[in-house]
Amino acid sequence: MNKVTIFLLLTFFFYTLFSLSQGFVNNPVLGTQEVAVVPFDYLQDGNEQSLTDIDNGFFTSSFSIKSFIEEISYGKASLNGIVYPYRTNQPPLFGTGYTNCYPLDQDIVNQPDVDYSIIDGIVLLVHSNTTGCGAGVSSFEKLPFTTIDGDFNFRRSGFRTSFYFPHDFSKITSSTVAHEIIHSFGVPYHSNAYIKSNGQWTLQGYGNLFDIMGLRSQASHPCSLVKQQKGWLTDNEIENVSTTGTYRIHALEKTLPGQTQSIVIDLPNDLDIQPNDPTIFSKLYLEYRGLTGFDSRTNRNVPLSDGTMHTIQDPHGLLIIGADCQTNNDYCVPVLVDTHPEPMGNIGTNYEPHEASDAQLNLDETYFVGNNSISIEVVNVVEGDYIDVFIDFSTLSTNENSELGQLNIYPNPASDKVTIANPLNTSLEEISIYDLSGKKIKTITREAFDSSLSQISVDVSDMTNGTYLIQINSKEHSTTKKLVISQ
Repeated sequence: MNKVTIFLLLTFFFYTLFSLSQGFVNNPVLGTQEVAVVPFDYLQDGNEQSLTDIDNGFFTSSFSIKSFIEEISYGKASLNGIVYPYRTNQPPLFGTGYTNCYPLDQDIVNQPDVDYSIIDGIVLLVHSNTTGCGAGVSSFEKLPFTTIDGDFNFRRSGFRTSFYFPHDFSKITSSTVAHEIIHSFGVPYHSNAYIKSNGQWTLQGYGNLFDIMGLRSQASHPCSLVKQQKGWLTDNEIENVSTTGTYRIHALEKTLPGQTQSIVIDLPNDLDIQPNDPTIFSKLYLEYRGLTGFDSRTNRNVPLSDGTMHTIQDPHGLLIIGADCQTNNDYCVPVLVDTHPEPMGNIGTNYEPHEASDAQLNLDETYFVGNNSISIEVVNVVEGDYIDVFIDFSTLSTNENSELGQLNIYPNPASDKVTIANPLNTSLEEISIYDLSGKKIKTITREAFDSSLSQISVDVSDMTNGTYLIQINSKEHSTTKKLVISQ
């Protein structure tokens, strides 16, 4: 059992009530989802959240759960409903666990003013002082209920009113509520992360700080894998790639039908980052956050164990999400890969969820995919708009081809000519230069140079300033390197 599953079992203790089949994970959630928000007042102490505030938080303000759902789904899903009056004179709640923290099903289905025939979900807001209940809980799909109106299926979510955060903290009325609502849409997992702890890769629960299904201190967009499962990103916006080239990924927050907002790499070989952990990646999802809308609070201060703060400012880089599609038979689970796995500083165990704050792959950095001849390099970033990545499916290890692995280019940046250092006098066939859009700028064939020379000169004086990719081919292999022209 992997740690993703363990976290689910610990957090959602009534999981066993659900169907063993979880094919619902890949069912889209589209259109307006009707919910009944029913508050229960067990204290009647005068400190209740006002019904107006609750309505603003769920439906009417620009920071509402409705606004959040509409933004993350690109308008393909929405939330609508009624906030009902407080239920008072309720029997007291005792102990811990779902049945002691929230109204029983027999009370949920017996509210005469609720029209059960039209709802997709019921939200229970509890004003009580019962301890051990956590922030919130939710079903992962629609459950069958026998109500006073008949038999219907709808989702069930419960929250403590003390966890109803103001929007100035999380950019949303309650990131906890948003987190649980996404769970109820058929997302039975958390967005975790692989971080380094004591020199060993560790699966960190809630570790993806860029995802609402990770750490809930902010309400960020769910990752592209979740959006694909829910039908918010389609094949028109998700590009599967398997050939070497430069690819553009537009910001995940933008509504851009038909333009690539996520790249998927189906790995030829499974990626097992930590052999002691059964999580295995069969594919990678690549995405870029433009830090707009609800994602704008990604800039933040991370608390360190020595009492100081580490500032994460404008993390405009590539996020690499591993997809574990083997542990759960019916669906894939996302895990953020920390591309800067060394500890950020004085982060203590209490702050380990923050360790992946620097997970993004930054400009001019390269990530080598373990157990695969694949490398991923960020070659260009237009902040808030898009990122360009060069994906090389012919990355050479020393064992595969030590000769091409010894090639080097200089000067870089170059102005009038660039030299390819070929210390092993490897026989080369062709040298090609591409711009970042993939357009071939020039090709030099072996007839134009002595392919066995240790120094090969290429004229670049006619090229404009910018970043390019130079591909060097032998008969059986190729290698690609970045070239900067600065006249």
